Amino acid sequence: MASIINADTSNGLKLTSDTSGIVEIQNAGTTKLTVNSSGATVAGTLAATAVTGNGSGLTGIATSGNNKIINGNFAVNQRAVSGTVSLSAGVYGHDRWKAGSGGATYTFATSANVTTITITAGTLQQVVEGVNLQSGTHVLSWTGTAQGKINSGSLAASGVTGTATGGTNLTVEFATGTITKVQLEAGSTASAFEYLQLQQQYANCQRYYQKYKNDSGATGEGFWGTGLQDSTTSFVGGFVFATPMRIKPTAFETTGTATDYRVQIKGNGSVTCSSVPTVTGMTSWGARLVFTTASGLSAGEAGIYRSNTTAAYVAWSAEL
Repeated sequence: MASIINADTSNGLKLTSDTSGIVEIQNAGTTKLTVNSSGATVAGTLAATAVTGNGSGLTGIATSGNNKIINGNFAVNQRAVSGTVSLSAGVYGHDRWKAGSGGATYTFATSANVTTITITAGTLQQVVEGVNLQSGTHVLSWTGTAQGKINSGSLAASGVTGTATGGTNLTVEFATGTITKVQLEAGSTASAFEYLQLQQQYANCQRYYQKYKNDSGATGEGFWGTGLQDSTTSFVGGFVFATPMRIKPTAFETTGTATDYRVQIKGNGSVTCSSVPTVTGMTSWGARLVFTTASGLSAGEAGIYRSNTTAAYVAWSAEL
């Protein structure tokens, strides 16, 4: 029961009183606001011109940045894995996702802009960087049949909880089955999956891995940077990362084929490399690359380093 204040459309204001300590405000017999010892509950839309307070006690509301998982919908795939993906322990497939200690095998499919991973063997995991975590209970949720866990906890269905320590890395891991829309957030109640615009998700991934390729469809259109012809066989170029990386990269990657790369010189000429590019210096912001040719360069002149095939790429890793 409750004390009722009803704005009746036929008879005007109607009051019904009792001793429950509960008050209901109604419109034409339909309750719109209930007040009891726990607080107030609104049924329908609440319009307000101003709200005070920081909202720290609000629950069930998705806020920007609440998901600590990066690429939880598997939208970013810089390494361009395809088909049946077989990974050795610790090797990455889709961005931020790597095989567990026993390796991993999975396939994936995208429908209506949602990518679903099907793990057929082993486990897939993501290490969440401690700088993005605050101490306390966190809940891991996802859509799919796979079971997951936080750190050394037990595998279970979506809604797993665990404890994070601020500043300490945390690992989420999934066994065989399907997964998509993976989310890790503070608290014990899961909210709706947080979708980010692709460019924001891509930049988040680039803190850990960056790959620059020639996706123009033309062999020589992968222009990556400028530099100096240091000698007749050596070209030195600077590379600035699109996003600052987590730390100075721990790995530099190429195709492994020297002829995938070349240096453009004056007069629209170009010289194909005789060795794959190497790195002679790196920071979290960029790198210094060396391109070697058998001959054809002019010491002291400028140039452009670029692709020589559509397969060409350069990549850096600062993964956890």
